[in-house]
Formats: sequence, C-alpha cells, structure tokens
Amino acid sequence: MKPAFTFRQRLRYRFDNSLARGIWGILALLGVLAILLFAVIAFFLVLTGVGPGGERTTFPEALWFALTRSLDPGTFSGDEGLSFRLTMLVVTLIGILLGAAIIGLVSSAIDRRLENLRRGRSLVVEEGHTLILGDSDKVIPVISELIEANASERDRAVVVLTSEDTVEVSDAIRGAIKDFKTTRLVVRPGQPTRIADLEQGNPSTAKSIIVLRGDSDARVVKASLGALRCLDASSPTRVIAELEDPEIARALSSASDGRVIPVTSGEVVSLIGAQVARAPGLGVVYEDLLDFDGDELYVTPVTGAWVGKTVGQALLGSSRGTIIGLRTAAGVTTVAPNLSTPLASGDALIGIAEDDSTFALDVAPADWTPSATRVWEPLPTERERTLVIGWSSLAPRMCREIDRHVAPGSEIHLLADRKQEEVDAIRASLELDHQSLTIHEGDPVTEGAVHAALDAGPFNHVLLLSEHESFGQEESDARTLLTLLHVHSHGSNGQGPDNVVAELLDPNDVELTGSVDNRDFIVSQRLIALLMAQLSESPQLQPVFADIFDADGATIALHPASRYVAPGLTTFREIVEAAREWDAVAIGYRSAAAAGKPGTIGKGVRLNPPKTESVTLVDGDAILLIERPR
Repeated sequence: MKPAFTFRQRLRYRFDNSLARGIWGILALLGVLAILLFAVIAFFLVLTGVGPGGERTTFPEALWFALTRSLDPGTFSGDEGLSFRLTMLVVTLIGILLGAAIIGLVSSAIDRRLENLRRGRSLVVEEGHTLILGDSDKVIPVISELIEANASERDRAVVVLTSEDTVEVSDAIRGAIKDFKTTRLVVRPGQPTRIADLEQGNPSTAKSIIVLRGDSDARVVKASLGALRCLDASSPTRVIAELEDPEIARALSSASDGRVIPVTSGEVVSLIGAQVARAPGLGVVYEDLLDFDGDELYVTPVTGAWVGKTVGQALLGSSRGTIIGLRTAAGVTTVAPNLSTPLASGDALIGIAEDDSTFALDVAPADWTPSATRVWEPLPTERERTLVIGWSSLAPRMCREIDRHVAPGSEIHLLADRKQEEVDAIRASLELDHQSLTIHEGDPVTEGAVHAALDAGPFNHVLLLSEHESFGQEESDARTLLTLLHVHSHGSNGQGPDNVVAELLDPNDVELTGSVDNRDFIVSQRLIALLMAQLSESPQLQPVFADIFDADGATIALHPASRYVAPGLTTFREIVEAAREWDAVAIGYRSAAAAGKPGTIGKGVRLNPPKTESVTLVDGDAILLIERPR
C-alpha cells in the first residue's frame, strides 16, 4: 500500500532538497519569494488605488515602487499618504529581512570556502614535488630530511595526503619543524586508497611518492597500487612503500616491475640493531649514510683512463670520496665487489662523499696487483653474553642476526613480562645455533627485575627494545628510558656491560638520557624515515641499500686496527691500501683520541676522511670497512 503524502509533506520535502543543494538553491528560493511578495504588493496597490499623494498607479509602477523601497530603506521617507507610507514601510522591512538573509548566506559561503581552502581541498598544482601518503609518526622525520635534501634547490614542495584533520596535521608539522628553508608544505585531505583522492595530490607530476605504513600492510599495498594507477607506464616516478612483511614487499615489487621500491622496516631496524649491539659506533655511521647532512652516497661514471682498470685501483682514485661499490653497464649493482673486477665503459662507481661535486675520479690510476700470498682470514668469533630487555616483533630477527656472529657456547638472556604460553612461543621462534637462551620473567620497568637479570652477568652487550606494539610510542619510550636508568644504576660500580644499546622511537627522547660513553641508540622511526627519504630522492641507490641491509649481503663492520696497520701514525690512504690486500673496503676508522675533533661522529668515528689525512692509531682503535660474507 502506497503511503498517502500530504501536500505539506511534499512541499516540505522539495524545500529541504532545495536547501540541500547549497547556497545557489537557497538564493534562488529567496529570489522567487521576493518576486512573489513584490508582485502581491503591486497588485494590492493597484486594486486599492493606493499610491503616492493618493493617486492611483499602474502595476509596473507599483512593482517599481516595491523594488526600490526594498533596496533602499531611505526612499520611502519622501512618500505621501498614510496608506502608501505604511505599505512601503512593510516593503522596506521585507527588503531588510531578505537582504540580511542574503548577506548571511553569502558570508557563510565565503567562510566555508575559506575553511575549505585552509583544509586544502583544491587540486595540487605542482611539478616535481614529493607526495607523502598515509598517517604515520614518521611523517615529520621524513619531511625534515626532504627539507635538507631540497636546501640546494628553489621552490620545492612536499605534499601530504592524510585522512586526519588537515589543520591539525599541518599545525603539528609546522610546530615540530621550525625552518622549512626552500621547501613549501601542502596538506590535503583524503584516503590514500581512493583514486579520486590520490589524484588531488597530482601524483602524475610528482618526483616521487612515499607511502607510510600506518597500522597494516594492506593499506600500504592498496595505496601503492592506487598510486601506480595514477602514473603512466613510462613514468620515472617511483613509489617508496614502507612494509613489515618481507614476502608482501617482494611480491609488490615484482608485481609492479620494480616501480614500487619496498622498505621492510622490521628487517632494516633488526639488522642495524644487532650490528650496533655488538659494535659501538655503528649506529652513527648508518645515520650519517642515510641522512642528508654530512656524507652521502653518490655515483660517478667510469671514463677515460679508468676504463680497463680494476675496482681495487679505483679505491684510491678519489681524493675526497670513498669508493664502496660498482654498478655495471648492465645495471648490476654490487657493494664491496671483488677488487680484481675490471672497469668497463658504461660502468659507474658508487662512493661516499660530502657532496656530489666532491665525488670524482680525480687521481690518476696507479698500478696494483692483488697479493698472491695474502689469504683471507675471518675474524675469530668469541663467546659473548647478551642481555635483551623487552620484547617485540624485531627481537627474533635481532637475536638470529647476533647468532650469526658469535662463537658456539654464547648466551643470550631475555628479560620480558610475558605469560607462559608467550615464553614458550619465544623459545620456539628463535632457532639459535650458537647461543643458549635464558628467560628472566619480570617487568622491565621495575628496578628489581632489571638488576636481577643483570646479576646473571657479566654481559658483553645489553639491548633494550621498544615495546611499542604493546604500549604505543610515547609510553614505550618512557619505559625504555626508565629501564635505561636502572641499567645505568646497576653498572655505576664499574662492573656494567661493555655496550648498552637502547631502541627509541622519538629522536627527541635521545636528548633526555644525558651522555654515557658505553651507550648507543637505535632511533628506529628515524632510521626508516631517513631511508625512505633517501630512496625518494635517489631511487637509483635502492640496490645499494638493499645489499647493505640484506643479512646475506655486504656488511659494515669495525675490525681491530692492528689487523691492517701497525700502531702509530698513518694516513687514511695507507689504511685503504692495507685493507685492500685483504679484499676489504676501508671507509673510515674509530679512534678514541679523535673523539670530539672536527669531522668525527659519535665516539671518535671518522667516516670518509681525505686520503691524505693522518691519524695515530693505538690498540683498541678500529678500522671501519665494508666486506662481503665469505
């Protein structure tokens, strides 16, 4: 049975629909209403014979009287005749009400338009910009690095497409970053998984697209595929996508034919964490290579006299750069390649330099023949005892990476507040070959639990992991800082571990810890942000970073200086030559005496010094190099 709608209901329904169309529908209704009212008043004047001075008037004249009195309230002051004056007063009041309504509507529309402009709903009219998709805590460190990368260029833009309130996002970014230098920030609202919203950020003209991981890999995959849909097949724009699952990362890269460059945050942070835990000083090396301040990675072509020479000869070919890898004319990239590899036309050398203008083969080739008597001897592994405090999805990878570099009979102890079934799952997931596992149950933020675990030492290394999956960023950093205080108080008698590494998420929290010599930090959010910013600016370096952050690829390591050079005064050129005889690539050194001197980072680490730089090395100092597994 059909419902019986009344005339009033139908009229109200059509009226509501007209209002829903926006300001133009409302203005049209007001215009129609005004015309009807003026027509009624004009008919009234004609029918009653009311007019100025008591004279009768025609309909057009009456309509004109009504129109002019409604537009100008002062017009009726000269009217004559009581009836005519009262009628025109009513017309004037109606005109005032209609005018006020129109002014209010126009003002409201302008306010909404200004608010929309502030919230950024218009199309981004930019070229060569960096488009960031997704909501993540990494957005601020990514933008900070892009600002540094753009410092030498003018009028560059970073566009953020966010599903959150754009005003709040913009205020948060501008509050955290005080100086944008030559970079402009543009924030637009939208869902990165919707094509229509993506097109608002104008991805087709972007230099690169960064997809940040929020709470799942699924949204990253959707946003990445959506971004590809907005790009031509021949577009040079690359999509840098942060993922957690390595299998999904490989599948996405393969399905996109390499147009999506995945960054598996868990693999990168766990590998760096394990290496930094065993070698104090490596953390700042990774940061220096990844950020846009200090030394970076560059590529220079092989030309002229260098064609036909070897990689080993090229190690001394740049006076202010350090060669670390080779990209062949076929596009194959290798970090720390066989030093006997000949260089061909079309090849390019990869190296560390302060700026691209300082990275060149500016030294004439010198003869070199690999030693026929030198036999590579791996560094002897030792039994080590490691304490891991806290547990996260990164922990199994870190423990397995440490296991690769220690001697059989080593120990790893874990302090975590976990239920018995979780403890059993942890034991089953580690699969350690060289280390035995001991689990201490207790809350890592309580002094008693931390000291009890440390009493099982002594330990060579202590690794504090952020439990952000359980507590969130701010609370997990606070817990890590509190645990760090407990570790430090236990070692105040001089019997503490050789090295303490703490994982923090917010780089600003590092400043809260003070300065302790045997302490290092893994700022995991910042490391991933740095890597993604680097790849967005230089996607051709993706194979280099993939090799360095592959557990089976090239490794940045610190070796005892005495393995390569005699104690005493030496130059970096002599260090490179000595490491070359071992088929290793020296990229710097760590000297306790150099700590605090210009050019050093961290605890006396010197990366990419000039070949002529002199340094006095003593027992305990180390050579920083890149080597391949053997």
